[in-house]
Amino acid sequence: MRWCFAGAVGLALAAVGLWYWSSGSAQGVEFVSKIPAIGPEGDTHFGGLSGYEVDSDTRYFLTDRGRLFAASHNGVTSVVLQDKGGKPLAPKLRDSEGLTIVSEGVVAVSFEGEHRIALYESDSGVLLSDLPSPSAFSALQGNSGLEALAGGGGLLLAIPERSGASTAPFPVFVLDHRGWTNVSIPRHGAFLPVGADFGPDGRFYLLERDYLLGGFRSRIRRFDWIDSELTNEETLLKTRFGAHGNLEGIAVFGEGGERVVEMVSDNNFLPVQASEIVRYRIVSP
Repeated sequence: MRWCFAGAVGLALAAVGLWYWSSGSAQGVEFVSKIPAIGPEGDTHFGGLSGYEVDSDTRYFLTDRGRLFAASHNGVTSVVLQDKGGKPLAPKLRDSEGLTIVSEGVVAVSFEGEHRIALYESDSGVLLSDLPSPSAFSALQGNSGLEALAGGGGLLLAIPERSGASTAPFPVFVLDHRGWTNVSIPRHGAFLPVGADFGPDGRFYLLERDYLLGGFRSRIRRFDWIDSELTNEETLLKTRFGAHGNLEGIAVFGEGGERVVEMVSDNNFLPVQASEIVRYRIVSP
């Protein structure tokens, strides 16, 4: 999502100070590192990182302008997501936000603006198919659509950035062999969903973001997927404002016998914001 700063200047300065300096909490993870996410030298298309996946030794970065980068020990490559005619997606159709690996060489990408989910070849950007969309997609807000996308065990779970009201739970659109169904998760505070992944433990990890003039803060919640419901909610991480950048993509994977969470930040293609990879170690059971 391209974060809109309009209207933020009207917030009271006292509130800025209060929220910015409020402390975060890490009840299930430990901070490991934060490093710049750097694309190929001279490539101005690397930025706006909204989706992230890790598969073996390859890290996939999805920009919100319809490009998929793959970084491995062989270097960094990129492809442009294509339409049915094999051409790059038109600007009004390319707001790509969520990413998940479906199978070897195939990724699913969620879009906002024209809210949809499509399957692509990861090494070419060729469109394989547009998934059927439930009618509820058409009611999503234009700049607050399907931000979080996760796949696992024959499932796709997609969550829009907004629920329609500050007290309303977030809808979760679930696609399996039966077609689309709906579940929901509670909404707590001002945090909004921006990324999701199924971890190697089979649990669902949700990355959420909040913004105030002092910067961004992030939260990670974890759920069990039991009997077609998201349950047993836990909060693993809640950062203070300004601890990290605009984290939007999340990948949860195993490495060296540990469970790891990595997140990437969307710099909105602005020089004053950073593209980063932030890593935490999961320490809770």
